Amino acid sequence: MPKKFWQFRNMAGGSAELLLYGDIADSSWWGDEVTPKQFADDLNALGAVSRITVRINSGGGDVFAAQAIGNLLEQHAAEVVAHIDGLCASAATIVACHCNKVEAAADSTYMVHPVRMGICDYVDAVTMQQYIDALTTIRDNIVTLYAKKTCKPKDEVAAWMDATSWWTGEQAKANGFVDELVGEENTVVENRGGVLFVNSIDMHLPFDKAPKFVQDSLAADPAASSFVNNGPAGVPENTTCHKEVTEMANEIKTVDDLRSAYPTLVDQIEQAAEKRAEDAERQRIRDIEEMALPGSEAVTNEAKFTKPISASDYAMAMVKNAKTKGATYLAGAANDAAGSGVDGVGNQPTPTGGNDEFMDAIKGLGKK
Repeated sequence: MPKKFWQFRNMAGGSAELLLYGDIADSSWWGDEVTPKQFADDLNALGAVSRITVRINSGGGDVFAAQAIGNLLEQHAAEVVAHIDGLCASAATIVACHCNKVEAAADSTYMVHPVRMGICDYVDAVTMQQYIDALTTIRDNIVTLYAKKTCKPKDEVAAWMDATSWWTGEQAKANGFVDELVGEENTVVENRGGVLFVNSIDMHLPFDKAPKFVQDSLAADPAASSFVNNGPAGVPENTTCHKEVTEMANEIKTVDDLRSAYPTLVDQIEQAAEKRAEDAERQRIRDIEEMALPGSEAVTNEAKFTKPISASDYAMAMVKNAKTKGATYLAGAANDAAGSGVDGVGNQPTPTGGNDEFMDAIKGLGKK
């Protein structure tokens, strides 16, 4: 049984809590249909609660796990309230946006960034384009979710994502991601050996990549501040990138592994590839038909269906066919001329001697 990255707690008064601290999913979620089912079972085991508080302190994780959690929470009959205790970043924001309401501590932090994918394989251009199509689809889904939550135009929230935006709780509220700020909860931010920790949770982020307002707070008196600097600012060995790449290298090495891990993603990739292929085939036939000449029906049908070729190859074939027809015509004309005997016909010289009765008659008239 994979290790859970969530914790449910029944509370008094018909309410419950869901604790999402740390990474949202690890490699155990990949290709494991039991894991989302286990989350759903744990959620249903709460019974007829009227309110679920989702306490978030997470630097993100697996986007598909976040979407599954968010959709399950959104479909629940209870009022679901997200409460950001420290950091809500990356995939954690997806869970928050699916909740009915989002509360945040005044000193909390919110972050959105572009969709990323780790690839540990040698791929060709077609496969790479499929990955790009998948990223585009995932990005569009997240942009739609953000726009719905914030009531902002899609191009505006997309620009926030593309720029990797860090906000304070107040800024996140101004941008529509947070509905209400609550009292100070003394969020503790630490630099442990160059790694960002929030409320003692490793965010797998180099501290020097944290937003400036977090780094600047280290200048305050440690005795009066929630921010603690406990180590050099070197980048640790176990960063998020290193962790994710190592896990993916161990888990996904073939197309079948990818299909097993992300069946929905692979379906989206294949559907996008099929659509591109269909569009390209329609365009190829359209281009060939536009170049077709009268009398070339046989060549055109062969190029379109029997022996398919590209429009450019068809154009070259048409030029070659025209040259062949021209040469055949000239050769036939030459043969016709030779058979007619026209080459044996020459210019006849004007006679200079002999009798010409007509001319003699003319001359005779002149003598009278």
